[in-house]
Amino acid sequence: MEMTVSEILSSSVLSAALVAALIWLSRTWIKTRLTASINLETEETIAKLKSALDATNQKVRDLSAVAASANQHVESKLLEHKIDAIKLVWETVQDWQQVTPATLTISILPEDWIEQNASHHGTRSTFEQLLKGIDPASFLKKQNKVFLARPFVSEPAWALYFAYHSFLCNRLTKAVLLTMPDLEHPQILKRFGERQLVVKSAPPEILAAYDKDPCIGAESYLQYLRESMLSEFNDMLSGRRAGAEALKNAAEVLRAAEALSKSAI
Repeated sequence: MEMTVSEILSSSVLSAALVAALIWLSRTWIKTRLTASINLETEETIAKLKSALDATNQKVRDLSAVAASANQHVESKLLEHKIDAIKLVWETVQDWQQVTPATLTISILPEDWIEQNASHHGTRSTFEQLLKGIDPASFLKKQNKVFLARPFVSEPAWALYFAYHSFLCNRLTKAVLLTMPDLEHPQILKRFGERQLVVKSAPPEILAAYDKDPCIGAESYLQYLRESMLSEFNDMLSGRRAGAEALKNAAEVLRAAEALSKSAI
């Protein structure tokens, strides 16, 4: 049976429609499948990344915990050294009391009187009695062990101690020189100027007291240094650090103390 033209056209249109529908369905199916596949791969990638990130974060937390523990251990050991250093410095401060009679007498006697009477037998005899039982060389050698503490104390604390040490060492050296005959005492003693150290390391009121009365003023100065040292030690143990201005002042005090220590060389 032969198909009419209209039947053929109808059949062609239907076939075209079916093909178009099939193509549309195929495209939709492929798009859906691709979308699903991409979503699945994305989710798997995200899951892997999240797992890797979690693992990395855990490693970071573990390393931080180890570092914190190590730092705590170091701080604990460092604190022990700081405490030992403070004990050594303060014991050395107290040891200076052994030579107080000689260093105090030096402050009582006016400098012009010492220069005029330094070579007198009575002066030598007096200071020999004041230093009786003390070997200045051994005493100073023992005092110098305190330098082992320097790495463990703050710069301001060390500057205060070294000012204290230099001031009293200067006076002890004067006393020892006065026990030695046949020296040009006036010329030698002129090199032992301690005032500049007081200028650099003490507040104006302490300097004024020192200038007014070297004996009473010196005791006020030494007391100021001791109290300031104790304050610095407390700051050290509490973890407080010195500011830039305090470090600058400490450097100036150290320079003045070192200059006084070298004045007789």
